[in-house]
Amino acid sequence: MLSVLRCAWALRGFTIAVSVAAMGFTLAGCSYLFVRGVEGSYLATGTPVLGKVIAHNESEQMGGTIEIGSAERQQCRGRYSVSEVKTHFWKLETGERIYRGKIYCLDGRAGAFELVSKDEGKTGSITGEINGEAFQLDVYESKSRECMTDECRWGLKWTYEKERDNTRTYYRVATEHEPGSKDLWLLY
Repeated sequence: MLSVLRCAWALRGFTIAVSVAAMGFTLAGCSYLFVRGVEGSYLATGTPVLGKVIAHNESEQMGGTIEIGSAERQQCRGRYSVSEVKTHFWKLETGERIYRGKIYCLDGRAGAFELVSKDEGKTGSITGEINGEAFQLDVYESKSRECMTDECRWGLKWTYEKERDNTRTYYRVATEHEPGSKDLWLLY
């Protein structure tokens, strides 16, 4: 019995190190959140589009939300999730992921889009269409780390005075285009 206690006492540092490492791996698998800007245009008209993506990883289900519009106001909001993870010949991940999602607009339009990224959505390109009108966007990091406002970081002058009304409108448009979907509450 004394030898067992001596062995346990000797291994106490190892046990603590293993516990800390296991906790570190557990925390590494927890959710994270980051915001990136998006900018591009509608391809047919060249109308500029600005916005942001808010990406998160919850329980290994990667995805996020996208908000786009003009510099002055938000016009559309959507949600995306991982659709495909690219692999090598030996079935090892290349890091490239394809995210797909739906997008809904305050004026009643709806569409779909695809985000291709090599760094879990932190950068990449988005292509999609809203009511048949194609758009293309690039995801980028903040234009300036010196500030915290949406205008300074992403070029957005959006106000959020009618956020509750806008959320109801997005939900209504989504239910019109996706009747009976159980995932619509995830948009908001």
